[in-house]
Amino acid sequence: MKSKRVLSSIVVIPSVVVLVGAVLSGPAAASSPTSTTRNRPFTITSPDFSNYGPLPTSSAYAADGCGGKNLAPTLLWSDVPTGTKSFAFAIVDVSAPVAAGFHHWVVYNIPGPVRELAGHGQNPYSEGTNDFHHVGYGGPCPPPGGEIHDYVFQLYALDVSDIAGQHLTYQELMQKIARDVVGVAVTIGTYVNNAPA
Repeated sequence: MKSKRVLSSIVVIPSVVVLVGAVLSGPAAASSPTSTTRNRPFTITSPDFSNYGPLPTSSAYAADGCGGKNLAPTLLWSDVPTGTKSFAFAIVDVSAPVAAGFHHWVVYNIPGPVRELAGHGQNPYSEGTNDFHHVGYGGPCPPPGGEIHDYVFQLYALDVSDIAGQHLTYQELMQKIARDVVGVAVTIGTYVNNAPA
């Protein structure tokens, strides 16, 4: 019998709750987030990895023995909810043994007409403080030993054009956008550190 891995993570805040639930068995099959009238799901993809597929080695953190180049994957989205004025984005390692996961990238004030977040260059949008305590992208860096970690890529469509504040943390961003989310797109990548534990 094939091994089965279950992921279940609450990925948003008061009044807009998205339950991302998935069961992986052999080749991964994705499921859509639960939605409400003000929380319409739309689509996010990447040319660099498939949903529930492994993230490229180049995306891993470039320090602490993680073996990567710290190059974020490129992200594309479509079917955006009507009335979207801007987007906010985050990557959360929901497998990390810390409350609310480990936050690798926080981006906001992405204009409503934009449909791409370019991973390998500087983005002209507001970037927040990740849980490495750096501004910008910090790639996957799970502990050695071969345990699979799940990285939830969360894109929020907002009905406001601007989120105030510089270098917001994930928690600060979630508090600010709690009443402004009109849609959520989610994709999940995985990463494994196969170095001996």
